[in-house]
Amino acid sequence: MKALDQYLVLIIDDNPMNLLVAAKSLENYGVKTLTAESGKEGLEMLKVHTPSLILLDIMMPEMDGYEVCRKIKQEDKWKDIPVIFLTANSHMENLVEGFDAGGVDYITKPFKQEELLVRIKNHIELAESKKTIVEMIRSRDKLYSIIAHDVRSPLSGILQTIDAIDQGFIDVNSEDFKEIMHHLRIRTRETNTLLTSLLQWTRLQADTIVLDFQFVNIKQVLHSCIELLGANAQDKKIQINLAVDEDVYAWCDEVSVHTIFRNIISNAIKFTKESGFIEIKVIRKTASVEISVADNGVGMAEETVRKIFRENQHYTSSGTANEQGTGLGLMLVKDFIRKNNGHIEVSSTLNVGTKIVVKLPLEK
Repeated sequence: MKALDQYLVLIIDDNPMNLLVAAKSLENYGVKTLTAESGKEGLEMLKVHTPSLILLDIMMPEMDGYEVCRKIKQEDKWKDIPVIFLTANSHMENLVEGFDAGGVDYITKPFKQEELLVRIKNHIELAESKKTIVEMIRSRDKLYSIIAHDVRSPLSGILQTIDAIDQGFIDVNSEDFKEIMHHLRIRTRETNTLLTSLLQWTRLQADTIVLDFQFVNIKQVLHSCIELLGANAQDKKIQINLAVDEDVYAWCDEVSVHTIFRNIISNAIKFTKESGFIEIKVIRKTASVEISVADNGVGMAEETVRKIFRENQHYTSSGTANEQGTGLGLMLVKDFIRKNNGHIEVSSTLNVGTKIVVKLPLEK
């Protein structure tokens, strides 16, 4: 549960004295408040502030509380904010109309401070629990989608190849058999990498990964990633240049940061044509370390960049040498950067290349 001083409650009432009493009652417990003397003023405030809950008077001139509540619930960005009606009238027809308008509760005036606080806390916690459940369902659906598409497909190919060998359709002493086994090993490795990433991403969504924050040598992390992916780059005759003059340290978790740059550099290799280049630069700023990975690969359309990095959609495509992707790498990158209090920027142009900039904090 959040501390009370993290709650922000918007109180809408045309009576200044009611506003003062309600605001002071909450502020005595540390709750932050905003006040509006009309429904119109309250709706304007919502354009600037996002409260944890709204206390809304019913009887107001020009626009009553029911109408205000309906307008709030019509907006996607406001509809999940719980609304508690303040009323001096507890008639059943009024209660029903308030619930129909989208309210979650009623408090009858004059109210007790303790009752007001308890009801506010309960409804904020319920709203936060609902939000968590919705996010969990979203993550689960994304997980099922990845399993259905990206795990079943390579496994089916592997099983078909094994069946063909087992049934004697392929001569085990032929050159074709050696080639088939080579590709079988590649597909098996890719599937194993996918399952490892899937497990890591699932644990990340469930917050079971514990990050070990410390001062991490970014130069060493990048050297390790380049060495690990060196064979991939050599296969495509891609040159990787690392420009960093000195050891630069960032306050982050080394394992997850290694995962971030391993995936970014791997993607750069995947989408760069043979004999291309990848330029990695490290710059120390005032409050952050800025690491850029730029390639002269196939690039991405603005719509693709938007889907992957802004709308957080699962996206996958084949590389320039028909390397198969899973889309999980970028999902891990985004989540791990967020967990490390970092920031990512992406710029890309079709048939020109892509540049990804990651910013990590210098201090705790």
